[in-house]
Amino acid sequence: MDTCNTSGRLDAGQRRVLTLAATGLITDEVATQLGMSVDDVRRHTAGAIAALGARSKLEAVVIALRRGLIDLPEQGR
Repeated sequence: MDTCNTSGRLDAGQRRVLTLAATGLITDEVATQLGMSVDDVRRHTAGAIAALGARSKLEAVVIALRRGLIDLPEQGR
């Protein structure tokens, strides 16, 4: 499955990965939370970066938040 696109849209995997990245989780932690391999997380991250025209994971998270493509999850503290 090709997750790279230039439409500014994210697939479900890209949204899940960026949402968890937005909470500060690192790649290994995202993989554990989602039950996927680290390579899959990296692939989804790279696809999201490309789709959003970002230069980094951080920039992709910011763009996705600003466009309403992802939301920060509620943190129970």
